Amino acid sequence: MPPTWDLDRTAEGVVVHGEIDLGVADTFEVKASAAVMGSAVGAFLIDLSGVTFMDSAGLRALIRVLEQRDGQRMIVQPSRQVFMLLRLCGLTNGALPNVLVREPGSTVQPGVLLDPPV
Repeated sequence: MPPTWDLDRTAEGVVVHGEIDLGVADTFEVKASAAVMGSAVGAFLIDLSGVTFMDSAGLRALIRVLEQRDGQRMIVQPSRQVFMLLRLCGLTNGALPNVLVREPGSTVQPGVLLDPPV
């Protein structure tokens, strides 16, 4: 069966496309964690704007990645579907320290989003 998702590293972080579900959540977590740990940027961007579906296993993997940042600032740019999941779980209001969840459709400008949420 062909992969239903992919993850590409960028200078600012990672870009993820497709479906993050039980079948790929562990691999997603490993690849995204490796990208976070291998990055030296001050604000690491996890671009999920191309993610069309995320289940609870995918959410668990994302939270684990966000918790591994070792003090590094994290910016999540979700799709509308993922934003709704994060909002329903209470993760869009600063529940995770040093994690900023952007509104779907907002533009991401590297280097501009370094101020922590109030």
